[in-house]
Amino acid sequence: MRDLPWGILLMFATLAVAFALAGLWWWLLFWGGLVLWLGMVELWAVRRTGLTISGQFLVWARKHPWWAGVMAALLGGAVGYLVYHLTTGY
Repeated sequence: MRDLPWGILLMFATLAVAFALAGLWWWLLFWGGLVLWLGMVELWAVRRTGLTISGQFLVWARKHPWWAGVMAALLGGAVGYLVYHLTTGY
């Protein structure tokens, strides 16, 4: 139990509660599906490699810090665009 990613689970639970309170039920299905898919991939990754997806990224990032920065910037840009899309519809 101590190895569970409590921060990630809390993040998804907070999002689910917020979308439920807003009455956006399709989003609950989306978040539930995402949690299930991510959980399956995490279990598979740990069984095959002994590391979580995040752990694998950290190992790779230590060997390739510049590329890790590029990947982090791309992720930041994607999340930023998602916020823009959700607030404007574009």
